[in-house]
Amino acid sequence: MKKIILILICLTLFSCDFVKKESKSRFDNISEKDTTCLNGIKEAKIDIQKGKLVYCYVMGGLLYHGLRSEKELTLVLKQNNIEFRGIAVSDVVDPNQTQCYCPFMEEKISEKYGKKFIDSILDVSDKLYLKNSINDTLYYADCDKRPNYPNDNSEYQDDYSDVLQKEVETKMIYPKGYIKRRKNDDYAFVDIRFYVSKKGESKALNFNFLTNIETNYKFKKELEKEIKKYLKTENWKPAQIRGENVNSDMNFRFQLK
Repeated sequence: MKKIILILICLTLFSCDFVKKESKSRFDNISEKDTTCLNGIKEAKIDIQKGKLVYCYVMGGLLYHGLRSEKELTLVLKQNNIEFRGIAVSDVVDPNQTQCYCPFMEEKISEKYGKKFIDSILDVSDKLYLKNSINDTLYYADCDKRPNYPNDNSEYQDDYSDVLQKEVETKMIYPKGYIKRRKNDDYAFVDIRFYVSKKGESKALNFNFLTNIETNYKFKKELEKEIKKYLKTENWKPAQIRGENVNSDMNFRFQLK
C-alpha cells in the first residue's frame, strides 16, 4: 500500500503544465469535410479552457465490457484533476467521419503529464483494484486467467472444458424417457455456474438447461443430480489477476446427448 501511495504522490508532484512552445499535432490539418472530428476538437478545447481534462476508455460496442478497475481509476484520475469517461462505440462507422474528442484529450494529457502517465495511472489503479477485491468473488471474464477444471490445461479463455465434457458424459446415465438429439439442428446443453475459490475448491451454484426438445425439460432435476455426481470440486486451477490467485465464478457449458 505504501508503494502505491508513493507512486500516486510522484505522479502528482511531477505533473507539469502544458508545454508552452507549439508542437506539431496530428489534429492540425483535419479535413473540413470531417465535421465530426472538428466538432469534437472544438468541444475538447472548450473543456480544456474551463480547466477540464478527460481520459476516455473505449469499452466496445453494444455488448461492451467495462474496465475492471474503473472505480479505482476514476479516483486516481480525480486526484490529478482528470475526469474518467467510459465510451461505448457504435458498430456503424462512417469512414469519412472521425471521433476526435477523446484522442485530442489524450494528446493534451500526454503533453501535460508525459507520455507514460496514463499507463502508470492504469497500472496503479489495477493494483488498487486487486487489493480492494482480493477477498471478493470476481467475475471470471474480469480475470487475467479464468479458472480451469482439474487436469484441463487448455489456455483458451472460453466457457468449455473438454475434460469436464468427456469425464461426465462417459459416466452419466440419462433418465428413462429422455429423448436424445436426432437432427443436426437439435440442441441440448446445460450451462453450469461454479464458484471457484483461490484455493482451487469449487461448488456448482446453478444449472441452466436449454433444449429445443420440450419434453426433456421435465428431466431437469434428474439430469442436474446425475451431472453433479461426477463434477470434481477440488484441485481446480483458480482464476488469477496479476499473477495472484483470486476467488471467482465460472461458467462451463456441458453438451447433452
